[in-house]
Amino acid sequence: MKWALSQLIRYGSQPFYFDTVYDFKKRIENIDDILGIDLVKVKGFGKNVGENRFLFEFTIQTEMILEDAVTLDPIPFPIDLVVEEYFDTTDDGQANLIVGNTIELDDLVWEIVYLEKPIRVTKQI
Repeated sequence: MKWALSQLIRYGSQPFYFDTVYDFKKRIENIDDILGIDLVKVKGFGKNVGENRFLFEFTIQTEMILEDAVTLDPIPFPIDLVVEEYFDTTDDGQANLIVGNTIELDDLVWEIVYLEKPIRVTKQI
């Protein structure tokens, strides 16, 4: 999902809502212990909270199929997250830096999903 800053500024302090789906299957092709990933559902809202500062609150839902560290069997690993992220044109260390004139969520969503993957997973006996 991508928004131009000029588009977001027009909303003023009113929230704008979004609901999208990402397909990250290409991104896992070279990751050995992720056997599969469902479509990633992202739903939430964004709003202008200051001069060129934007808050995005959204949920991320998907399921990865990971490899058991012992048996190499597939193990479903559901992900259901609530995320709050800030974007700003100024690098203050507290927000994601807006580069150019757009905010894109796809790389951020992938990073959040990938960081949820445990280092090692095994079946419960």
